[in-house]
Order: sequence, then structure tokens, then C-alpha cells
Amino acid sequence: MSTPTGLDETADDVDEVVSQKDVAQEAAVQEAELLAAELLTAANPVRARYVWKFLGFSLVGLALFLTPIPTGDGAFTIPLGWAADWLTSLFRTVRDHHHVNLWHLMLLSVVTVSALGALVAKLTPWEPRNQYAARAFRAGWFFLATRVIGAVIAWMIVFDSGPQFIIGETTGAEIMFVINALLTLFVFLAIAMPILTDFGVMEFLGALLSRVVRPVFTLPGRAAVDLAASWFGSSVASVLLTRNQHERKHYTGREAVVICTNFAFVSLPFSLVVAQTAGVASHFLRWYLLICAVCVLLGVITPRIWPLRGLSNRYIDGSEQGLIAEDSIPAGLSAPRWGLRLAAARAERTKVRDVASSGFRMYIDIYMDLIPIILGWGVLALAVFHYTDVFQWISTPMGWYMGLFGIEGAATYAPATLIGFVDMFVPALLVSGSAYLNTQLIISALAIVQIIYLTETGISILKSKMPISFGKLFAVFMIRTLIAIPLLTLGVWLIL
Repeated sequence: MSTPTGLDETADDVDEVVSQKDVAQEAAVQEAELLAAELLTAANPVRARYVWKFLGFSLVGLALFLTPIPTGDGAFTIPLGWAADWLTSLFRTVRDHHHVNLWHLMLLSVVTVSALGALVAKLTPWEPRNQYAARAFRAGWFFLATRVIGAVIAWMIVFDSGPQFIIGETTGAEIMFVINALLTLFVFLAIAMPILTDFGVMEFLGALLSRVVRPVFTLPGRAAVDLAASWFGSSVASVLLTRNQHERKHYTGREAVVICTNFAFVSLPFSLVVAQTAGVASHFLRWYLLICAVCVLLGVITPRIWPLRGLSNRYIDGSEQGLIAEDSIPAGLSAPRWGLRLAAARAERTKVRDVASSGFRMYIDIYMDLIPIILGWGVLALAVFHYTDVFQWISTPMGWYMGLFGIEGAATYAPATLIGFVDMFVPALLVSGSAYLNTQLIISALAIVQIIYLTETGISILKSKMPISFGKLFAVFMIRTLIAIPLLTLGVWLIL
């Protein structure tokens, strides 16, 4: 947030600014109190039609994200995952039988339009006035360069032309595995997200869980929905959901960052894939319960220490956090009844056409912005890991640290503790052939517990308007890593 002009010039200016802040905060509190009074008054009863609207759309949204569907191989997915798998199967059939790679066509289309549109908007007099065009093509110099790099790398990979450190199996091919999955998932995710969030379920669960989530994790109760979205869906879904809620002033900057860096878990089905890759699938249940326990402990600890504790606790427009209706249950009302009133009020305000508009904006954010960034940064980061000794050098202290806790092969597997910042799947690959079962369990669990990885969640966080820099995001990653290693080591010792 920019400092008001003249703030440090005179005492009078300071007093005026402080007074303005007090007035703004008081106005926010009064607005929340008026909303509460309006919801409580007998003259304004909860209308059944809006309760049914809340229940109908919210149940559809929850079903899309949370309904477990057996896959036939002992695992399960959710309806969104099933839809993405169906589209993936369709793309694969078209590729195998008609020799047309729809993933490649889709990728080249979005990254090329993204890069060229941003170049034209930046370098010519053309100014995008339509809100959707402006959202798609306005970019600063850094992200403009990132879009161009992402587009160039995409063309190299698709046509298998370029240096090996860009198009190789461990760089370009690995990122394409991630990109292909995201391209199909986001087709359905972008339109399903507003169905889940815009019809009152966030307000209802916020009121229901605020008395637990707020004191334990310093977050509003609605954050439980973000956790569920990642647990049963994907970590990217949770970050995008939180990003959307932050931009709508439902979370402050600090709250949004805390959620994204503590609760954007890798989904349960993908955790099984990680366990299978690392060679620990036979211990999956105990391994996953250990991950959950450590993540809960980290969710209690890290929001209360630097750097998360010191982040701006203001909303995206700079306003201070006032009285939150869902956290302030009036006397005489139970949490479910208060949550129902808030949910019905939200459902009344939301029009079905708003869902289409919100979904289209998310399509733009994902395909015009996020996909090129994941592709560009992801390939370059993996190239540094696989084609240089940088990670081996900088991970030497981590080898010493792991050795303090008796982790076998500490020096050999130390790079796996840092490469997780780039991509969470690489650590599982690094320990897949290890002779040390304890080390496999610890490193593969650590990759999930770290949560922040640039190829997906990290880039989504940095590209958002959340108040966190690259340096502080890496600091959160390292703090989680340093705290988690002894906890996981102890846990593995107990469960084996």
C-alpha cells in the first residue's frame, strides 16, 4: 500500500491521516453492524426462496469438489477430477487415432495469444478498454517477458526443437506432464469455482467454524472450504479459490497468504501417486496421517511467527479489517442459524449471470496468465536443477542439518529438501531408488508438507495481489522445511 503524500512532513498531516483511518475503520464496523441488524430484524426474515437458492447451488458446488468417486484401482477422485480425466481420455484418443494433439494446439493457442496480446498492449498505442481484454493483456515488463519466454519455450517443446536443457525428458517433458493435466482440469475448474463460493456456503461455514478456526489458525471459518478444495481436489484449486476470495475482500492479505502457504495441500489422490513414485505406497495410511498431523502443527505455528505474522492485515483495497459478520455471532442466535442468515443474504445478492462472468475472468487468469508463467519458470528452474550443480552446492547445509537427526544418506538426498520449492514431484523421484526406507518416507512426506512449489502454487501466489514477495515466500518454505524435518523424522520412527 502506498504511503499517503506528506505523511512524514508535519504532525498535522499525521494526525489527519490517523483520523481518516479511524473514520474508515469506524465506518466498516458500522456497516457490518448495520448488516447484522438488518439480518436480525423481524421485519426482514430469512426468505425461503433464498435459503433454497443457497442450498441448491452450494450443494452442487460442494458435490463437484468433494464427492469421492472410486476409480477402480483402490483410489478415488472427485467429479471435477473425473471430468478432467474424461477430457484427457478424449484428447488421448484424438491424438492416437487421428494424430492431432489437442493439448499442443490448446497450449500454443493460449501462450501465443497471451504473449502477442501483451506485447501489442505494451508497445503500441492500443489500449484495451474492455474489462476482459484489459485483464488478459495488461502486464508489467517482468510478466510480459515471462509470457514471451513461456511462449518461446512452448513452441520449442511442441516441435522438439531447441537445446536439450529446455526440451529434455527431465525439463520440458516433465513440465508438459503438469501443463497437460492443468489444461484439462481448468476447463471445468474455472466455472465450478464460483458455484462453490458465490451462493453462501463460505458464509455459512465461516459462521459455523469461526470459533475453532480463528483461535487455532488465526483465520476465519470460511478457510475450511479452501482446505477441503485442496484436500479432495487440488492445491491449485485451493490457491485460486483463496486468490478469488482475497480479491473480493473476504480475506485480508495476511489471511490469504497464511491459507495458501499452510492449507493448499496436494490432493489425497495425488498424494497416493507421490507415495507410489517414492516407493512407500505400502505404508500409505500411516504416512499420510503423519503428513496431516505435521501440517496441522505447522498451521498453528507459522502464522504466529515471521514473516507471516508481520504481513499486512488489510484488505486488497487498503481498508482495515473491521467487524466480520460471520465471526460475530449475535447473542440469542446459534452459529448455524446465523450462518444460514448470512448465506441466504449472499445468495440473494448473487445472480446466475455473475457466475458466468466470474468464470470467464478465471479462464483469462488461468490461460492467459498462469499457464505461460508455470511453463516458463518451471522449465528454467528444472534446467538449473538437472543441468547445474547449484542445488548440490546450496543444499550442503541441509545435509548437515538432516544428519543431526540421523537421517540415512543425508548428504546424498539433501538437494531433495530444496528442489521441492521448484516442483514437489522431483523429490519423490530422487528417493524412488533409495535403499533407506526411512529416508524415502521422510523426503516424500516433506515434499507434500512443504506445500509451496513454483511450478504450480508458488507462481499462483506470486502472480496474485497477495502481499508477499519471492524472498518471503522462500523464507516460509524454508521455515516449514526446517520445522518439518525433525517432526517427520520422529513420526517415521514412531510408525515403523
